[in-house]
Amino acid sequence: RQFRDVMLPQLDLTLEADHLRRFNKDFANDDKVLFPKALDELTTTQVLVETFCEGTPIMEYTKEGVPKRERQMLALIGLETTLKMIFLNDFVHGDLHPGNILVTGTYPNLKMVLLDCGLVLEMGPAQHVNLVKVLGAFTKKDGRLAGQLMVDMATESQAKPIDVERFVSGVEQLCVIDANQNFIEKVGDYITDICYLACIHHVKLESTFVNAALAVEIMEGLASALYPDMSVQSIALPLVFKAEVMHRLGLKR
Repeated sequence: RQFRDVMLPQLDLTLEADHLRRFNKDFANDDKVLFPKALDELTTTQVLVETFCEGTPIMEYTKEGVPKRERQMLALIGLETTLKMIFLNDFVHGDLHPGNILVTGTYPNLKMVLLDCGLVLEMGPAQHVNLVKVLGAFTKKDGRLAGQLMVDMATESQAKPIDVERFVSGVEQLCVIDANQNFIEKVGDYITDICYLACIHHVKLESTFVNAALAVEIMEGLASALYPDMSVQSIALPLVFKAEVMHRLGLKR
């Protein structure tokens, strides 16, 4: 049912046109990120017409011979863009694999072009507040708080109290064992372990948390190929704190 609910709306291509408008609005003041623009007068439910975007596939920049400064710049743009979508905008591109990313311009004016905006993740105010709290707790290495918040997020959780405690303790232990690392640096490993804990303790995880974490993991993998020594935490922490302050003050984007 969840798969159906995600895929059926994609048959109406005016939805993707709406997504393009939203992304262009969210990044209107960011000259490093570009999206196609929908041509509304030519777009219908069955046909999407958008502006043509030229560029070089981003994987070309992972090859030998590309200047280090260009690779680093693109890694930072990509990761910062994804984290802004998650923490600040609550509107996340759901298909950010390298085939949907082009690069245009020349250093130091490189720009990233993001294509194929049919799939997006949008949580809504309440879930977004909790997601920021979960990711914030992980970023601050508070595994017990993160585990409890993940259980609270699960709208259909039927776990018994003892199972919840075992799940929360398991998540807490993950942070203890990996004390020298950080969730945002090792998203893929954490998600694997968290899903395993949820399965054996019968705790239902909110899909929005998993999807948001996977979006970070995909972009983190690409960023690592471009800039292996990049510190993800140094980029993520300011955005986490900004999102927390916005929520506390009741501010919107």
